Amino acid sequence: MQKLLGGMVLAAVALSLPASADAQRRSAAAPSAKHEFGIDLSAAYVSPNASGVSGGISLITPVDVRVGFVPHAGKKMMWEPRVALNFNTVGGNTTYIFTPQVNMLYANSTGLHHRGMYFTGGAGLVLGDGGAGSGTAVKLEGGIGWRKPFGNAAWRYEVGVQYVSKSAELGPFADYIAIGGRVGISLWQ
Repeated sequence: MQKLLGGMVLAAVALSLPASADAQRRSAAAPSAKHEFGIDLSAAYVSPNASGVSGGISLITPVDVRVGFVPHAGKKMMWEPRVALNFNTVGGNTTYIFTPQVNMLYANSTGLHHRGMYFTGGAGLVLGDGGAGSGTAVKLEGGIGWRKPFGNAAWRYEVGVQYVSKSAELGPFADYIAIGGRVGISLWQ
């Protein structure tokens, strides 16, 4: 597990170095959109690290909501905060899982952050209360994605891997590795 986490950190640093070097130069291009607003639906195969528990498919809804800070023309690195909330009051017991995180997107195409392929990596927290007490876990993820223009918007498709650390209080909402994807739509402002 330490090799996986170390590899993800090394990949994030390696992807951010070329973008940092680009930030030293000024671009003469006209400014475009400053923000990318989007929502995503997710599905993944989840493999819990608990003994005696088998893996399975997880559809993650409600949606993730994200806001990307689009860099000036010519810059390939973009920061994207995102949040997800799962709130449930079924059976008179209130439970919630709130997941704030920050992702870095590195454009790997001539379309920069409006179309084409990109790499993504991020970290966040899984905050929740399963009814028996509140807990916190750390979430790390990385993947590859594509933007496909759709009128004044773009569809986003991502595949990747996600790791959530152990938290006894969060029960099945922590201590797992997931492999899956997201489908979403992006609008620019």
